[in-house]
Amino acid sequence: MELQHTEQTKSARKRMIRRFSGWFIGLLIAFTLFSNTLMALTLPKVVVAEPSRGQLLHNFQGSGVLKWRTEVALTNSTGWKVKRIDVKEGEVVKKGQKLVQYNSEEAEQQILDEQASLHKLKLTIEDLQSSFIEAVHSGDEKSISSAKHVIENSKIDLGVQERKIQKLQDHLTNNRELVAPFDGIVTQVNAIDGLISSNGGADVRISNGSHGFEFAFLAPAGIADLLEIGEKLDVQVNGNNVKQVEGQIAEIQDANSNDTGSVGEGTTLNSPMKRILVTIQDESLKRGDRVQVGLTKPTSDDAILISNKAIHEDGSGKYIFKIEERNGPLGNTYYVRKTSIIVSDSNEQESAVTQGVFEHEQIVLESSTPLQDGDKVRMQ
Repeated sequence: MELQHTEQTKSARKRMIRRFSGWFIGLLIAFTLFSNTLMALTLPKVVVAEPSRGQLLHNFQGSGVLKWRTEVALTNSTGWKVKRIDVKEGEVVKKGQKLVQYNSEEAEQQILDEQASLHKLKLTIEDLQSSFIEAVHSGDEKSISSAKHVIENSKIDLGVQERKIQKLQDHLTNNRELVAPFDGIVTQVNAIDGLISSNGGADVRISNGSHGFEFAFLAPAGIADLLEIGEKLDVQVNGNNVKQVEGQIAEIQDANSNDTGSVGEGTTLNSPMKRILVTIQDESLKRGDRVQVGLTKPTSDDAILISNKAIHEDGSGKYIFKIEERNGPLGNTYYVRKTSIIVSDSNEQESAVTQGVFEHEQIVLESSTPLQDGDKVRMQ
């Protein structure tokens, strides 16, 4: 009986030892896991993404103000007063139509005076010819020579006077009125009835409606180089009635300090710029309308694309951080590896990479703290 009791005591003690051992091992595992959890919470937290493959798109939006493609300023430089204005702003005119008439009385009077002088000169020549005939009849060679010489000089004066009158008449014809040089639309009238013609400015501005409208904007050279002269563009006309019209690229030129075209969205600071001129043929538009154009141009080749957020740069060039996964008894751990890359092209959001990264690799986009090569991290 006593022996049986002893065996039961030993058995109970063993069970107790096993139980305490299990508790101890469990607590040890729990403390280990808890410790790893606490340590993981202190690691840098990263946001990762995988590269994609495709064409890099360059997006750009430019804007401008419409003006007539052909517009000429007509003025009168004589200083004559405006006699009558025959057109108003916005009026459609035909080639040769009178626009403004000027008071040309002074010029007309000068022509009459010069014509009177011409008539007197002709009478003088008639008298000289009579004297020449008398000298011939008298046989006096000296008188004949003298009369002949005077007649020749007078004929020279006659020619000069006739050319002078012709010049005055041409001047009168060309300046007594402004006429339309082509079919068009009067865009501005500065002439004022009864006042001297605008000093150094245009009395009338007229546009050639058949040539349409144009506007210019500045775009980064990298985008402009993807465009071609003659290429068609969709242009949005803003205002009370927003609508879409077709435009055509007429010029692509290097921009200079005198260019006043609007700089569009999608332009980085200090980017080399080019001036793009777009023409539009649409009779429903008007001068001063505000327009905008959106450009989306892909690069020619497929490439590995990554977010610009993932790219860093130091003295040795551009680099990214890749995620390296390691298997362990308590789970997987993650480390970052600094990897150099070569960027062939970029836009505002992403870059095309030709070396240093492949599809399906995980790269770091954002980190809670600055990273170094080999750092252990936790994934968000």
